[in-house]
Amino acid sequence: MSLVNQAMGGPKCDEYHCNVNKSFAKLEGFCLKNQESLKKKAIQTLESRGCHVFLVSNAEKAVDKIAEIAQSGRIVTCHDPQIEALGIHEKLQKRGVRVQGTNVEGFERGEINHVWLKMRQEIAESAFGLTGVQAVVANHGSLMLMDERGSVHTVSALPYKHIAVAKVQQIVPDLADAMIVARSASLGKTDRKLVRYISIVTGPSSTSDIEGKNVRGMHGPKEVYVILVEE
Repeated sequence: MSLVNQAMGGPKCDEYHCNVNKSFAKLEGFCLKNQESLKKKAIQTLESRGCHVFLVSNAEKAVDKIAEIAQSGRIVTCHDPQIEALGIHEKLQKRGVRVQGTNVEGFERGEINHVWLKMRQEIAESAFGLTGVQAVVANHGSLMLMDERGSVHTVSALPYKHIAVAKVQQIVPDLADAMIVARSASLGKTDRKLVRYISIVTGPSSTSDIEGKNVRGMHGPKEVYVILVEE
């Protein structure tokens, strides 16, 4: 299973595209060879950053865990290839879990800003934000999220709790490796070298600005749940 869910560009291969593809193929081979050690390291560092980490065998088990975490709380999610590929949205709805999407397609240009402002408010009022990830950075305990519209950042940052779903095959060693994944994924999404929005999430939001005391949830989610799927 590839680190990147999207196709890596068309048949044309200029120097930049070829270099990105070569770097990505080398990284993918390394990660596949060292998958077990990367997985153990990622779980260790994610937990040290304050994340709740769950290792599950397949998409059905991931849905079971999400339903268990959410219980009666409303989940908001965005257009996300990872979530769609695993069929998580539909599986949750069949279990009676309240799931709301953030799709603004089909609206006229003049309507989109109004719709999006209203949607941001609904996202902020949701108990959980559910996203996929583009990469899990083992050595830092970080998640890399990316898209063209910024909705994945909004969904991960505004709700009180963030649930992130990743495949074990998406674990990479360092942030530099995560950027190789980002460049490779961008080849199939945009004419630019990188998509517009890339977020690096490292544990729950926290600050020590107030009297030097560490407080969680001031500028983002207070809790982060990471579900690693081995399928």
